[in-house]
Amino acid sequence: MFSFTGLKQFVWFIGVIEDRNDPQGLGRVKVRCYGYHTKDKIQIKTEDLPWAVVMLPTTSPSVSGIGHNPFLVEGSWVVGFFMDGESAQEPCVMGSI
Repeated sequence: MFSFTGLKQFVWFIGVIEDRNDPQGLGRVKVRCYGYHTKDKIQIKTEDLPWAVVMLPTTSPSVSGIGHNPFLVEGSWVVGFFMDGESAQEPCVMGSI
C-alpha cells in the first residue's frame, strides 16, 4: 500500500480508461496515463497497468456496499493523481474530462 510519509510532490495525470472489469468489484479502473505509460500496447499491455481507485463525491459513503459506483467506460478521458507521488504506481481518478 502507499505511504504519504515523505511525499514531496503532487503528481497529476491525464489518461484514458482501458479496462473497468475490476475482479474485486471495487469500481477500480485501468488507466493509460499519458507521459507515464507508453501508447504502445505491446510494450505495456492493458493487463499490466495498475488498478486505479476512483474518487467519489462526499455524498457517497463508498463503504460496505453503500453509495454509488463510478460509471466510467473504456475510452473515457480522465484526470487524476498518483497517491504515491513520483513513484506513480497508485493512481486515483478524480473525474472525467
